[in-house]
Amino acid sequence: MATAALAAATALATGGCSGKYVRAVTAETFEVTPARVVRGGYLVNQVCACGACHTTRAHGNIASEPERTDAFLGGGNLVAAGGVAEGIWVPNLTPDVQTGVGAWSDDELARAIRDGVARDGHFLLPFMPFDAYRHLSDEDVRAVVVYLRSVPAFKQPKARTENQLSLIPRLLFTKVGVQMHEPARDVPPPDPNDQAKLGEYVATIAACASCHSLTKKGPRAPEDPQYLSGSEGPFEDPSFGKVWARNLTPDKETGIGRFFPDKIKETIRTGVRFDGKRMAPPMSVMVPHYAGIAEDDLDALVVYLKKTVKPARHQVPPRELVPTAKAAYGD
Repeated sequence: MATAALAAATALATGGCSGKYVRAVTAETFEVTPARVVRGGYLVNQVCACGACHTTRAHGNIASEPERTDAFLGGGNLVAAGGVAEGIWVPNLTPDVQTGVGAWSDDELARAIRDGVARDGHFLLPFMPFDAYRHLSDEDVRAVVVYLRSVPAFKQPKARTENQLSLIPRLLFTKVGVQMHEPARDVPPPDPNDQAKLGEYVATIAACASCHSLTKKGPRAPEDPQYLSGSEGPFEDPSFGKVWARNLTPDKETGIGRFFPDKIKETIRTGVRFDGKRMAPPMSVMVPHYAGIAEDDLDALVVYLKKTVKPARHQVPPRELVPTAKAAYGD
């Protein structure tokens, strides 16, 4: 089976199918306005929680180390995913020319964010949730780029390391582009007067499905009956153990159906679970960012989760924490 998969991947890799995924960049320079800086900062720092991965940690461990305030969005961390990748370099998003994105054009950055295509045309890995960011509106992606230009440049002192991918994922991700989508174009903003649609937009660009719908083959699509019903397998790291993303559907027994909206919002903002225990990684890493999501957006998110998402019965296994994590987060 592995030999057949390798042969198929190799055949696709040599077939040259990258054209439909890579659009030519334009020379457009995005106008800098106060409104864009504010909106971009809100998206980067709260809804999309970019610093949760991209802000430097002392030793590069996202799960167990706090974000360095002096190295905001400076990169240099490593992401691991058992069986797929043992070490994925998280890049510097600051305007530093040598180690960051200071030499990138505005549209090169916009293309990377929404389409997962780097400046030189290579495919980004799906650990960056560009499949979620493809739904960023045209105005919002411009705001994000404008904001990223405004943050202090940080020269990342660590030398960039080569991504450590297993053979099959390396072929599928870097050559075939199984994680890719056709370029995002003409994406409108959500109707602010339609709570369910606004909530869907917030949930989508916050990449909720990247964890809460994750299967061995990637996140489920919104039309899947088990969409947002929890992760199929655990998120695993020696610093915390094993954690399954919870069921976010309105199923009353295995999801969030029996909880009131204010309790759901409190849980998102505080990182304290419905049972009173603290959330463990990876969600605990996101909470400092999600805590600042605007009230209107949180209200809309809860409406979407409670009234639009279909209930799905899926009992997620209890977390299995190592002793040090139990001391920090509870059993």
